[in-house]
Amino acid sequence: MNNNLQFSSVNTKISSMKSKTLQENDYINIMNLSNVMEVLDYLNDNTVYQEVLWDLKGKEVHRNDIESRLYRFRELIIEKLILYIGNEYKDFLKKYLLRYEIEDLKLVFKIVRGKINPEYMDNYIFTTSKYSNIDFSELLEQSSVLDVLKKLKTTKYYRLIKPYSENISEKFNFYLEMVLDRYYYNELIEAVQRLPKTDDEKAAEILRRKIDLYNLEWIYRATKHFDMSKEEILNFVLGHGFKYDYKKLKKIIYSFDPDNPLKNFAGTQYEFIFNHDYDIDLFMERRIDRYIYYKALNLYKSSILTFGKTISFIELIEFEIKDIFSIVESKRYHMSANEISKYLIRTIEVN
Repeated sequence: MNNNLQFSSVNTKISSMKSKTLQENDYINIMNLSNVMEVLDYLNDNTVYQEVLWDLKGKEVHRNDIESRLYRFRELIIEKLILYIGNEYKDFLKKYLLRYEIEDLKLVFKIVRGKINPEYMDNYIFTTSKYSNIDFSELLEQSSVLDVLKKLKTTKYYRLIKPYSENISEKFNFYLEMVLDRYYYNELIEAVQRLPKTDDEKAAEILRRKIDLYNLEWIYRATKHFDMSKEEILNFVLGHGFKYDYKKLKKIIYSFDPDNPLKNFAGTQYEFIFNHDYDIDLFMERRIDRYIYYKALNLYKSSILTFGKTISFIELIEFEIKDIFSIVESKRYHMSANEISKYLIRTIEVN
């Protein structure tokens, strides 16, 4: 299919989907609601999220019920977009879906190791993607890490997890999460690099900037809060960053001072995550997400006949879901709308 015709078709579909996402007025309305039940009712009665929340209406629900449904919505968006694009782009979108398969693998190992009560596992499992070939029900029937690993022997995950299963320690789940996250981003970036060249390289740039920022966050948190050697911190950095390759990250790690993190980044594009004295830990993730959110929003608006609109829309949906869940979480603490707005990724003025 001619690329211009292909992107015209998929971008029309995306524009239609985007028009049904939450508007600023929706955010203000749900921030002013009193409890989770009212938020759930609003999302069911007034938004496209009814597609995944309809059967929870009127019920007392666990917050993880809502979280798993919201992320299922993003899965459905990606699965729908796969139908509108050529084969050379389908593989890339399927890599996005690895995210939820990987999150569920992490949960399986936590349940098997007794870190999560199996009675509540339905509140946690995210993926029902038709592109996943893993039988999670079978995995949950296993009684040990090694038993789960045997069931994964024919999958790509076996070789990643096997080295950490030979001497299972309290840090097993931590190592597991780090190695699986690194695998996910490697797969995602390698897939985007295989896409046909277009005049829009900004789509890949957004993903690589995310890697930059996640690496800097990791270095800060690992150095400040974890009892880890510099070699171990370096071992878990993500590859394919935009500004920071392995060599630069190594230099940062060996000179990084968590009490003066700005020293390494003053004057750089990323100094914004460290240039606050009192709330680095509290707002670092939000600052990173906000930076990528506005990058994605600009790409969405500027993309016409390129794949950038698809990637930016998927990113924007993820940020919308994060903001909804932040609002849901805030209801546990009876926060005002003005207080809630400080924790949102997008900027919303509340009177």
